[in-house]
Amino acid sequence: MRVAIPTSDGKNISKHVALSKYFNIYENNQLVSQIQNPLIENIKESVPLHSHNGRGLGAGRIIPSLLARQNVGAFLAREIGDGMRYNLEQFGIKCIETQEKNIDEALKMIN
Repeated sequence: MRVAIPTSDGKNISKHVALSKYFNIYENNQLVSQIQNPLIENIKESVPLHSHNGRGLGAGRIIPSLLARQNVGAFLAREIGDGMRYNLEQFGIKCIETQEKNIDEALKMIN
């Protein structure tokens, strides 16, 4: 199963999904792909940060379909909001929350 993880440095799981630079995709604990977070451009263009049409940055709408197109089966993050969780599950993507910060350690725990 392919697992997507939000990260900014490739080693640690980002605290905030929407603010991560990338989504690393792993299969059998091996990195197979790295996708740039499309919300980063929205953040640069959005002033002020939290007034993007009064609905945040749209992470819960944009990221699930992005990951579904990459055939991701699970999303591993430190925090997953209700809207993000609902939309991921609509695409058949399992949500896994962890307090582990290190990607390699977190992958060991779920496999």
